[in-house]
Amino acid sequence: MKETMMLRDLEQVKIFAHPLRARLVEVFADQPRTAKQVADLLGLKPTKLYHHVEALERVGLIKFVRFQRKRGTIEKYYRTVARRFSVDSALFQIQGKDKILDQYRAMFATMLDNTMQEINESISEKLICPEKRETGAMLVRKHIRATRDSVKRIEMKIQKLIDELTTTEKGKGDLDYNLTLVFYPLAKKKKRR
Repeated sequence: MKETMMLRDLEQVKIFAHPLRARLVEVFADQPRTAKQVADLLGLKPTKLYHHVEALERVGLIKFVRFQRKRGTIEKYYRTVARRFSVDSALFQIQGKDKILDQYRAMFATMLDNTMQEINESISEKLICPEKRETGAMLVRKHIRATRDSVKRIEMKIQKLIDELTTTEKGKGDLDYNLTLVFYPLAKKKKRR
């Protein structure tokens, strides 16, 4: 398995941007699994995942690694082709400025909408509750002024933390958490006269 795969095809980015597929990629990165095993882990019906698994395999984000016979059926095991994925910025540059902006907006909107949906569900289930500090959520919005070198160091620290979180032993603990992180440059604001 590669450490990092650069997404250079727009279809790969569209497939990956879907919230459920992004979650599937996380789970398949841990170890080879069947669609049914992933469905069980996520508390979903396997039939809901099959076309998502097929889409991920079709664009080369996951691959078939082996099959195993079990009680007269054949189970197919899949795994991601890399531990992490990044998008080649050149992919958007050849599409024209307006199309680039639309694609970035769509990607961010999909991820943020999914985050809001999960937060609303967690609030409804009282998993996020001000009285229960141990099950609360963390929300941080911070303006940072930094050099390009220090931004690179921050990105490396964030990636190290994400790697640490991904390698944490699965199945331990009593709560699942999700992390949505957006780290982006700000446009300079025009000074008022």
